[in-house]
Amino acid sequence: MKTFKQGIYLEENKELSEEQRIRRVSPPAKVILPLAQHIGAPCESLVKKGDLVKKGEKIADSDSFVSSPIHAS
Repeated sequence: MKTFKQGIYLEENKELSEEQRIRRVSPPAKVILPLAQHIGAPCESLVKKGDLVKKGEKIADSDSFVSSPIHAS
């Protein structure tokens, strides 16, 4: 698929996967997300260890200048 006039064109290398079916993967029973994700200040947890959270729920936040909230994945 060449849609750009310039750029790098890489081989597709789909031989191993092009005939494979897409499989559903079960979510893990436990997910661990670090509260320090980048150069900014670490977030503070909004949930307790063992809490059940929903996908997309905000689980950590910070008021620091360089900081981003963390959401459950």
